[in-house]
Amino acid sequence: MSSPDAQPPRARITFRSVVIGLLLTPMNSIFVILTEVMWQSGYPTALSLFYNVVFVLFWLVAGNAVVRRIRPSWALSPAELLIVYTMLSIASALAGHDMLQVLFPSLCHLHWAHGVDGRFGELIELAPAWLVVSDAAAIEGIYTGQESIYQWAMLKPWLGPLAWWLAFVVALCAVMLGITLLLRRQWTEHEKLAYPIIQAPLLLSTRPRTLFSSRAFWIGFLTVGAIHLLNGLHVLYPSVPNLPMTRLVNIQELFAERPWRDMGWAPVSFYPFAMAICFFIPLDLAFSSWFFWMFFKLQRVLASYIGMQGMPGFPYIEEQTAGGYYAIALLAVWVSRHHLRRVATVLIGASGPDTTPEERREARLAVLLIGGGAAFLAYFCLRAGMSASIAALFFGLYFLMATGVTRIRAELGPPAVDTYGMGPHLQITRFFSTADMARANPRDLSMLGFLSSFARTSRSHPMPHMMEGFRIAERLGARPAPYLLAMGIAVATGAVCAFWAMLIVNYRYGMAAQVQGLPFFLAEETWSRADTWLNAPARWQAAPIYALGLGFLFAMGMATLRMHLAWWPFHPVGFAMGGAPWTMDLLWMSFLVTWLIKLMLLRYGGAKAYRAAVPFFVGLMLGDFIIGGLWNVYGTVLGVDVYHFWPY
Repeated sequence: MSSPDAQPPRARITFRSVVIGLLLTPMNSIFVILTEVMWQSGYPTALSLFYNVVFVLFWLVAGNAVVRRIRPSWALSPAELLIVYTMLSIASALAGHDMLQVLFPSLCHLHWAHGVDGRFGELIELAPAWLVVSDAAAIEGIYTGQESIYQWAMLKPWLGPLAWWLAFVVALCAVMLGITLLLRRQWTEHEKLAYPIIQAPLLLSTRPRTLFSSRAFWIGFLTVGAIHLLNGLHVLYPSVPNLPMTRLVNIQELFAERPWRDMGWAPVSFYPFAMAICFFIPLDLAFSSWFFWMFFKLQRVLASYIGMQGMPGFPYIEEQTAGGYYAIALLAVWVSRHHLRRVATVLIGASGPDTTPEERREARLAVLLIGGGAAFLAYFCLRAGMSASIAALFFGLYFLMATGVTRIRAELGPPAVDTYGMGPHLQITRFFSTADMARANPRDLSMLGFLSSFARTSRSHPMPHMMEGFRIAERLGARPAPYLLAMGIAVATGAVCAFWAMLIVNYRYGMAAQVQGLPFFLAEETWSRADTWLNAPARWQAAPIYALGLGFLFAMGMATLRMHLAWWPFHPVGFAMGGAPWTMDLLWMSFLVTWLIKLMLLRYGGAKAYRAAVPFFVGLMLGDFIIGGLWNVYGTVLGVDVYHFWPY
């Protein structure tokens, strides 16, 4: 007979669950690339919660229920289902819209553009030959299409560069894993952050019977599913009526004259999945997000009113919000200072008697991952001719921003986190004179072109998914070490499969032919900017630095007020989110409506009304992801353009 004080057995991460994740990764990667690159039909990795992964998880749960009835011993446990979810999330992030999809076409675009119109000659001389593809036949094949990657002449020129970049990606993710391992106890066990993004996958995996027996769930699911079914049929058969939910009106178009028309794009859209995610967000964070979106719109109106709308960059919203992200990251480190001090004492062997062997192993492994990954990144950049100071500054800002994004996801859990225009490559070239940089070491500018592929924006950043994986492990009572191993396997496998999928799709359809232009556009954006740094360099400007500092101090000030004034309604995370281009423009109305619904529920119905509404909102999300996802699968398999429920 067990003792009443005995701990419940820990959930186990099994070998078969990791194998299932590995087997699904190639199929998942090819789907992401076909959907986002070939058909541009949904951009699942432009969201925080990847709907392609939730789609797979849903059908795994449904199939698992059948298996449980027939052969219960074969059924997957919630921990096994969720390790598959975590592995596919990390693999999708690497194959995603803002990671290797940006890097891959950049490796061959320099030589292709130079062969077509003679551009980028100086960049070709500066770019290390071991990092780019220069073979004429291989480049022509991937741009024109109708070729197979399984021809040696097409594949061989890619092997060397991709091997180096694969090692770079693994080292980059090793540092991310090390940082998340250092902070996970503080964020998940001590602060107990909300992690809203994982709530629906957890509910789907751990309580499917409760969820599927809820009438509220099916009302939400069938309502949204019926709308998507109708809209999908309308795309194929225009005589079928439709019920649009996105871009219903652009508020900017309602104003014919300045200054109000200078607010920028302001579409009114309703995304059920975004409303569901926002429902799990704390009220003050949801309020701050849409409030500061309006705050930044009004800044543009004010700039126009005082006649400064033509000043390049003004009012420097990207720099203001970048300062907010840096402030959030530093605040997260500051809040974790006691935990980090404890980690330091563990590392030097001066820990107390309450330190567990598992804690010692975690601390040492985290330092090993960070140190080993950083050492390779330094070697990579120095071998490519980059200055040590610029490389250190880039990666310092990059991982600081990544920590801020991860903190926002853990605390706020927004439907998407967009940092376009805020990357460290842009901050460095804005804050230093590119003319001076070009004279001192022009390879710094060419390498910043390469590195911008990982820093362009953060919608599909892998680091938040790593931290959410540790949170899932903690919620299930699973040991973090097996989860860490599974995530490491997902990084290596996901990067290989992402490169493989990009090769297959682009050689089959052509980067400049049948493909609708996304790889070409991303590579052109990367190298045109780098070419401008070299050949039309800008002098140092003080205004962007002031704007970043102002955003940093503003976010710090709000955090200080929140610590001392319980009634203070504004959150620094909302400030950082509110300035996100494109993403918040699309989602602001979903934030506003859901905030209002949740406010009314809690005010007049209390926690009981909130809990009763949870299945309905999960149903809204799954109706979006499952029925909308089926249309994506239909279009991808048959090779036709179909209805897109996201982004428009």
